[in-house]
Amino acid sequence: MKFVPMLSRLLLLCGLVFLGLYCYGLVMSVFSPGEMVGFTVIAVGVVVAYAIHAIRLRRRTEDPSERPAIMRELHDQRERRGF
Repeated sequence: MKFVPMLSRLLLLCGLVFLGLYCYGLVMSVFSPGEMVGFTVIAVGVVVAYAIHAIRLRRRTEDPSERPAIMRELHDQRERRGF
């Protein structure tokens, strides 16, 4: 099903946007991590989720049995985009 990868990419993008806004708020001294405990917990969760995603993706690309499937998927994505 093509909907699940699109949903996971959308959630990853939303998480990265949240993390960017959180870091922007920290840098501009809008709040401190202690004041916004809920946001800090969510930001740590986003970082952990992204790290798990990156590790799983790296292991998948290094597995020789998965390589042809990944290359086919990349080829299909390039064909859809037009290059």
